[in-house]
Amino acid sequence: MSTAEFPSATSTEPSPAEASDDFTRRTAGDLARSIRNREVSAVEVLEDHLERIRAWNPAVNAVLILDVEGARKRAEAADRALDQGRVWGPLHGVPFTAKDQFATAGLRTTYGSPRFTRYVPTTDAPLVARMRRAGGVLMGKTNLPFAAYDWQCKHPVLGRANNPWDLSRTPGGSSGGTAAALASGFTPMGLGADVGGSIRLPAHFCGVYGLRPTEGVLPTKGITPPDIPRTVRHIVVTGPMARSVDDLQLAWQVLQRPASPMADATSETEVRAHRAADLSRLRVAVTPELGSLPPDRATRGVLREAAGRIADAGASVEHRAYPVDLQNALDVWGRIQGYELTAGLPSILRKTPLKDLVWQVGVRFGYGYLAGYLHRGARLDGAGYLAALNERERLSQTLDQALTDTDLWITPAVARPAFRHCRTGKDLLIDETPVPYALPMASYLCATAVTGHPILSLPAGRSPSGLPINLQIHARRGQDDRLLAAGRALDGILDAGSPLAPLGRRTPSTELG
Repeated sequence: MSTAEFPSATSTEPSPAEASDDFTRRTAGDLARSIRNREVSAVEVLEDHLERIRAWNPAVNAVLILDVEGARKRAEAADRALDQGRVWGPLHGVPFTAKDQFATAGLRTTYGSPRFTRYVPTTDAPLVARMRRAGGVLMGKTNLPFAAYDWQCKHPVLGRANNPWDLSRTPGGSSGGTAAALASGFTPMGLGADVGGSIRLPAHFCGVYGLRPTEGVLPTKGITPPDIPRTVRHIVVTGPMARSVDDLQLAWQVLQRPASPMADATSETEVRAHRAADLSRLRVAVTPELGSLPPDRATRGVLREAAGRIADAGASVEHRAYPVDLQNALDVWGRIQGYELTAGLPSILRKTPLKDLVWQVGVRFGYGYLAGYLHRGARLDGAGYLAALNERERLSQTLDQALTDTDLWITPAVARPAFRHCRTGKDLLIDETPVPYALPMASYLCATAVTGHPILSLPAGRSPSGLPINLQIHARRGQDDRLLAAGRALDGILDAGSPLAPLGRRTPSTELG
């Protein structure tokens, strides 16, 4: 079993020592090529990342568990393998992290729960196994909220993750630690999971890239505690996060490959050539707002600028209403989630009146009006649950039909950039107007997740104070490769800036909320 460190999270200011950022600024694909070509060793790449984590993680607290010993052994073995002419795979020697929701053999996995703070699994989650099989070097685990269920990122035992663009703000949840680690230069690639925006929201708040894949393509095994029934089986997906579309394409190819028990014996080094779509051939629909809450001025401005650039590049751009009834979609999301989450509770909490108490008091305190949607699901019988699944499929087919004459559908990621740390459930601001905690996210993230379509969170611009703003790019089910190719083309024309936060020169945002 590898020993692991819990990096200190008590400091509020970073170490004055600026770590070498030569390798920490580079993409996973670039690092993989340099390591394979012997331009740099896997050990050198790892040590640069570990040094940067030591320097800045006390301020950001993105990395909860750091496996220095295990990562060094793996990097040394990667260099020895190259000496012998063996290449493990397309990520040979490249460091990566995993959200601490993914089981990791020999390395602590807390699942965001105090009960599992010292739990060490004996097997990897499938996606972790596939990353290792491709040659990746697992460095550690990243922050997440309690039970991986919040739009902020505060581990109940190991502390709060901060947004590297402004430490007074959240990096988002629940894969906030992964996004913050990417934007901080701690890792070039990470794993996340998404049921209501948990990949897309942190990517947006931290200005990095995230893919919510077509539902059902990647396995979700290994992301729930071993003693809890895996009852949440719909809407939830696992997926990659990175600092470029090119790296998402690389990760997507790696993660679709089944893991092998002979990880170190594989010589699969070839991956399909990454490509960009021809923008002049793309048909793009744009919806400036989702649900009843228009986005703030900064988000509207970024979307307007992006749509103009896409049209100038030759794409056909048309503004349309979103084809799915988002209020109905949010209701279906809540019914399915509420039913499946309740089925995983201890038996005493699955019975009325304690079941009603959980949703009407505990969840409502944190999530406000969104708890009502979940509570309706918790009260369903089997027939009601099946009816919700049937309605979900109808909504999915509606979106597929709308995408027959459109290649991409572009919407805001959510209604605003990253907000300041606050109590879960506290009102948020849209410009100067307070709105319920869940409202800026629910229609943009939960309602769009229910159909199971692939969605790319793509950096597109900045707010006046420099906070990142992403857009969501939606495509047909099963068209993840085409979505990523289109995203790569769009990334080349959008003015998003560097995905790396200037930690040494950060200035807290003056924006409200």
